[in-house]
Amino acid sequence: MKYKHLLFDADNTLFDFTQGERETFKELGKIYNFEVTPSLMADYHKINKACWKAYEEGTLSQDKLRVLRFENFINYFNFDMDSLQMERDFTSILSRQAHVIEDTHKVLSAFMAQGYQIQMITNGLVESQYGRLKSTDIEKYFSNIFISGEMGCQKPDVEYFSIVLDKIKAKKEECLVIGDRLESDILGAMNSNIDCVWLNLKGDELSKEYKPTFIINKLVSLFDVLAMTF
Repeated sequence: MKYKHLLFDADNTLFDFTQGERETFKELGKIYNFEVTPSLMADYHKINKACWKAYEEGTLSQDKLRVLRFENFINYFNFDMDSLQMERDFTSILSRQAHVIEDTHKVLSAFMAQGYQIQMITNGLVESQYGRLKSTDIEKYFSNIFISGEMGCQKPDVEYFSIVLDKIKAKKEECLVIGDRLESDILGAMNSNIDCVWLNLKGDELSKEYKPTFIINKLVSLFDVLAMTF
């Protein structure tokens, strides 16, 4: 067994964040009386992406990110709402979402039975991640859960991965990072010299600066990857 530790990202790797976010915004629309349209969601995604990019680059704290994305959202649409309360409602509703990527339970349970140590590595918010771990019933598969908000650093920082490896007492060559985001999961693994799997669910084009060790387009294909490296 080449790899002993499987380091899984959370959102859109195991949790179906896209579906969970969609359901959360439906509830927010009812609470705050606005229509959730594809156009509105597209504009929110641009605002949210910019905030997360700044956070991952270390220029924005997670506490500021939480409120700023809704401040910018409210200002963009000229809504008369409380951004802090909207953020609280968003996080509370999202934490109850129980949507997972196809084959999540199948994959995690199989790897656990095979003796792999399964770790979660996520930049998500503490409340929403722990809430969905319970809602989806996947918490039982993990030896450790590493949430950036509890660590003082985030992916793709090398420090984040150093803390993870120190905590699980593992060598780099014993670990495999699995994630959907090139900018955080794959870049962080590359900078830390850890092998990685890019889960490319949407069939996106791979930019030249990113060099994942493996590429898969569905979670269940991890079986093939690990069979090759057993």
